[in-house]
Amino acid sequence: MKSVVVAFLAAVAMAVPNAAFASGFRLVETDNGGQGMAHAVTASINDAAAVYYNPAALTDIAGYSAKTGAQFVDPMTEFTAANVEYAGQNRNEKTANTTYAIPHLYVANTWAESGWAVGFGMFSDFGTGTSWSNYSSLRFVATDTQLRTATYNLNVSKKLGQTFSAALGASYMTTDVRFDSMYPFGFFEPGAAEGYRLIRGTGTGWGFNGALLFKPSDTIKIGLTYRSKITTAVSGDADILNFPGTLGKLVGGTGGDYRSGAKVDVTYPDIAVLGIAWKANEKLTLEADADYTGWSSYDQLVFNFDKPLTLANGVSVLPSSSTQKKDWKNVVAYRVGASYNYSPSSTLRVGYYLDPTPMPDETFDPRLPDADRNVVAIGWGYRAMDKFTVDASYSYLWTATRSVNNNVGQEVKASVDGDYKTTANIFGLSVGYKF
Repeated sequence: MKSVVVAFLAAVAMAVPNAAFASGFRLVETDNGGQGMAHAVTASINDAAAVYYNPAALTDIAGYSAKTGAQFVDPMTEFTAANVEYAGQNRNEKTANTTYAIPHLYVANTWAESGWAVGFGMFSDFGTGTSWSNYSSLRFVATDTQLRTATYNLNVSKKLGQTFSAALGASYMTTDVRFDSMYPFGFFEPGAAEGYRLIRGTGTGWGFNGALLFKPSDTIKIGLTYRSKITTAVSGDADILNFPGTLGKLVGGTGGDYRSGAKVDVTYPDIAVLGIAWKANEKLTLEADADYTGWSSYDQLVFNFDKPLTLANGVSVLPSSSTQKKDWKNVVAYRVGASYNYSPSSTLRVGYYLDPTPMPDETFDPRLPDADRNVVAIGWGYRAMDKFTVDASYSYLWTATRSVNNNVGQEVKASVDGDYKTTANIFGLSVGYKF
């Protein structure tokens, strides 16, 4: 019986943000002009998307400007199991073919005479989506996972002389998470049908950001940005559905459901980016960025439950709180990009980035089949009458095969051991306008 509840606690631990399309559960899909250069634009950004990439650069954008769009991510993870539950079971699986939309919106205004600028943006810094079959060998650990966040970011920027600009901002972030998996009642009551395990929660949090832009010459720009940690208080429901037979006595009868409120504080990591851009000539600009994510803040999760589960003999099998270790590490991603203005109205972009995984082997699980990620990107920008812009981009993401051998899933007599490999297509369109 204790194994049933231990499994439930493990399910809750995996219900918070635990995967994404950049390494860890971070997203960088925030603009298609930047995506075309693999987001290596911290120093060279020159439109309203500077709200995200470097709000200090807003002081170089004249008047009112706005930009909106979306990027679409089509990921797939292939899994080859090291072990099978029964003879003849398929060892080769893959996630469902699902496309996720990630929208963005930026508006800004600059008063050139005073050197002040303000900018507001809506984007997603973190998010995920994976979907394994309800018949997968991984089904007791993970089926569907969805994490959606939205960041609302307001910035104020000031030009400090001819070579420096600085910015400060505040962010409000919302979190909406859903986690599903199957539940192996048959392991505890032979012949019992499998149940369902559902986790849902929402939360909010506040953070701040700062940025600098330095132009030591007409051809060199140096950008530096920082976004703080954001601690989000997530609350919601933790359910195990369809208890069978004698186990049903715990929840009032066969077919009954277990439901408890649950709370956990999730600390999203801080982010710092340093970029150096070189304008080689009137047409060609090159940039290299180093992008730090402080994933060590994701070291453990402490859960609190509103409704502990207690046996008839008074033994508490679902405590009022539980701690889960994560032990992620800080990482630095490296990005390079180039833009080429081949005509007054058209710009070509290319880029590449390497994004190391922060997840140690011991805590790897199929909700985040993470590994060191490589991305190549191309993009095209079009400008009409110096007011209207269109940016389109496409990127291809791939990982090396990651071999896993750990204890994740043992509490439900499952194994996640095997080989994982992920690929993704990322494409989108942004439109902008200067007033």
